[in-house]
Order: sequence, then structure tokens, then C-alpha cells
Amino acid sequence: MRPLSLTVEGFGPYARTQTLDFTTLGERRLFLIHGPTGSGKTTVLDAICFALYGDTTGKEREGKGMRSDFVGPETETRVTLDFAVGEKTYRVTRQPAYERPRLRGEGTTTTQPRAELWDRTGVSDDKEEGKNLATSFSQVTRAVESILGFRSEQFRQVIVLPQGRFRDLLLASSKDREAILRQLFDTSFYSRIEDELKARK
Repeated sequence: MRPLSLTVEGFGPYARTQTLDFTTLGERRLFLIHGPTGSGKTTVLDAICFALYGDTTGKEREGKGMRSDFVGPETETRVTLDFAVGEKTYRVTRQPAYERPRLRGEGTTTTQPRAELWDRTGVSDDKEEGKNLATSFSQVTRAVESILGFRSEQFRQVIVLPQGRFRDLLLASSKDREAILRQLFDTSFYSRIEDELKARK
């Protein structure tokens, strides 16, 4: 999975709309997100994970808790991620459930979670979404799992390495670690050879 563009609005410390254009990295596949403590580094990773799976990089934070404290009731909380897998490109948009003050009157109202996934392969106009693949929180998550081949916890352990989370892979059980590495390095070919040798024996 290669991120192309990430747009956040009302998410974590990002009250205003912010867009990160990963295409400026060109063909570089390895990059470092750095900055002083509290500058929003982990929030960038949280936004990517939330867009894909509806949760964040750490167990201590949930998607619904990522609404910015610096926005008014008229501002929505939204994350949009454009990403590529092989030759195909996709766009996923998510909004968490959150409580916000009513626009009129007193009290609060709950904004329901939303998610959509599009196949944008061959689409050149940034405003055009492409072919819609899924339109609910759970459907988008299942579709992303199918496209990437990773569940959320596997993605967090292997693809995204936020502060200190690499230890999760190291501390995983042998069975879980084997499953993650098998998917990461696609060892199915060797498994077939092993099965064939066992059958011949």
C-alpha cells in the first residue's frame, strides 16, 4: 500500500483542513515523519489507520475520540486517503461518530459514522470519485482488508510503526507472528511446495 494523499479536517490537533501530498516523495518507498513532541506526527498515522480501518494506531485511542477540540459545531470531522496498491488507486473517506453542540438551541447531537470507498484507477480528475465499492463503515473495512490483505491489527504491527508499536510484532505469539509474516512475504508458493512434498511422501 502506497499513500498518495491524506486530507484531514477537524481531526486530532488539525482543526482546519490539512492535506499531505505523498506523491512529492516520488518513488521513495521509505520515509520518516519527524518533529517535536506534540506536533501531530502520530495523528498522521492515526488518520491513515482510521481512514482504512476505522480505528487508530494505539489501543488507547478510538476513532470517535479523534474529533478536534478546536472546532465549532459547524465543522465536520473527516479523513480522506488516496492510496495505491499495485497499479490500482483508491480513495477512502471516513467520519467518526461524535457528539457536538447543536447548531440551534441547547444540548448536543450525535453525528453518525460514515465511510465510502472508491476505485479511482484511471481517474485523472481529482474531483471525480471513481467507481463506488462500499458505502458503510463495516463494508469499507471488509473491502480494505480484502484489498490490502491485512486486518487492522496486522497493519498496525507491520506496515505502520508508530512510537514503540514495533514491540507488538515482537511480542506476538508464534502463531500470530507466523500468520503476519506469511501474508507480508506471500509464502503461499512455498506452502504449496511443502504440501506437495508431504503428499508424495
